[in-house]
Amino acid sequence: MFCHGFGVGSYGISGYGFGGPHILMMIGIILVTLMIVYFIYKTNQSRSYNMAYEKITPKAIEILNERFANGEIDEEEYRLKKSQILN
Repeated sequence: MFCHGFGVGSYGISGYGFGGPHILMMIGIILVTLMIVYFIYKTNQSRSYNMAYEKITPKAIEILNERFANGEIDEEEYRLKKSQILN
């Protein structure tokens, strides 16, 4: 009569007040949304890094090949610099 469930009336813990399945669903939706945003951010970040790397590396290799072909550097220095560029 005075108490219904864990609270007064239908607005207790198990009703439409604080807690219950509604709050769990809301927390779940928020967590899923945050995970999606995080993965989109990380994907874009790694893609932009790879694109920058792909733009720089071929140019550096071309310059290195030209220097080696012109005799400006020897084979040992060529291999060392090439491994440094690619790593």
